[in-house]
Amino acid sequence: MSARAEARHTRLVHRLAGIMLVLVVVSAGIVSHWSADKPAKDEPVKQESAARAGPCPAAKLPDYAGGGKKAPTWSDEFAGSAVDKRRWSIRDQTSLSFDQARIRSRNVSVRDGRLVIQARRESSGGRDFSTGYLDTIGRFSQRYGRWEIRARLPVTAGASRGLWPAFWLRADDAPGEIDIMEAWGTPANHPHAKPSTYAWNLHQDTRGGGGNVHGWGTAAGKASLADGFHVFAVDWSPRCIVFSLDGKRTGAVSMKSAPWLKQSLQGKVNIRLNFQVGSRYWGWADPKHPERTRLPADFVVDYVRVYGS
Repeated sequence: MSARAEARHTRLVHRLAGIMLVLVVVSAGIVSHWSADKPAKDEPVKQESAARAGPCPAAKLPDYAGGGKKAPTWSDEFAGSAVDKRRWSIRDQTSLSFDQARIRSRNVSVRDGRLVIQARRESSGGRDFSTGYLDTIGRFSQRYGRWEIRARLPVTAGASRGLWPAFWLRADDAPGEIDIMEAWGTPANHPHAKPSTYAWNLHQDTRGGGGNVHGWGTAAGKASLADGFHVFAVDWSPRCIVFSLDGKRTGAVSMKSAPWLKQSLQGKVNIRLNFQVGSRYWGWADPKHPERTRLPADFVVDYVRVYGS
């Protein structure tokens, strides 16, 4: 081969290698993004929980609540006339980056022995709606145990588009998250969102990327979660994370089947209670069609209880 031909050959090899490298990087990015984020608007939600769940037999797992006989390590029965500031921080005059509501402390109250987080149709902070958000950061956190909430969700059929109540846990000093309950009002962009269903999730890294496992639960008889109170719970032990609705298991993930959980949920977790309005994936509340999102709407909590070993 001549020197000129050899040079051309070398340049071609380098160019092809560069193209292959770019394709590999782009493909890796697409795979990483797909595994971490929710699917695009019209894609079916992947039921990863069934594939990722390992053996979590109830007989071999701790009963943190002792069949309801043990005393909670932390609880709020909302027996007073206002939110207990020793237990909760109430956020005020702030916003999340991905919904339509301004967070206001005045949207959080205690009425008749129950916590009420209310979403309202009002212009606030450049947004068309307002809502509330509580957490226990710096007040309470725990590693392992049972977390449960008894609540009535604002997911009235056909009149709650964009309403998004949630009860979840965030690691104090790690990037992981446990979503015990998330629900979405209707009409929604996705058929999984129904008045009788809710979702649970595990996130490896709330900053983006990493693993995600999720599943769904349905009320007995497919009753609307807006028509009465239901108990949403998670039992987190060193072996498994088990989700339940009204005492019935709705999903389980073994720590061995998702080994990233050990690092992403390292240490203690705090409690979050919030009520968002609108999302790109499930649907935006349209101010021009108020009949699709009936407001004000209340996320009503009877109690929050946490049990330990």
